[in-house]
Amino acid sequence: MQGLIVRIALGVFGLLTVAMLLLAVFNEKGALEVHAQANKLTTIESEISKLDNDNKQLTGDIQALRSDPNAIEKLAREELKLVKPGEIVLVTPEN
Repeated sequence: MQGLIVRIALGVFGLLTVAMLLLAVFNEKGALEVHAQANKLTTIESEISKLDNDNKQLTGDIQALRSDPNAIEKLAREELKLVKPGEIVLVTPEN
């Protein structure tokens, strides 16, 4: 009789242990969700870093356009297709 009680107690303890492990892994705050959230955080942090770099680049472009006549001329030539008086534009056909 004593051995049967011990086996039942061990069985119940084993089932509770397995249940706790399953909850620790598959719960909404379990290991799988923590791993998914960590991956999401890494992705967002890399996106923030990229946007910070883009922001710094654009800030530099703005400062150059405010103060550097060469930057203004380059933008006018490339984006607006403007030329200085007396210049001849050669247009080559695209392949």
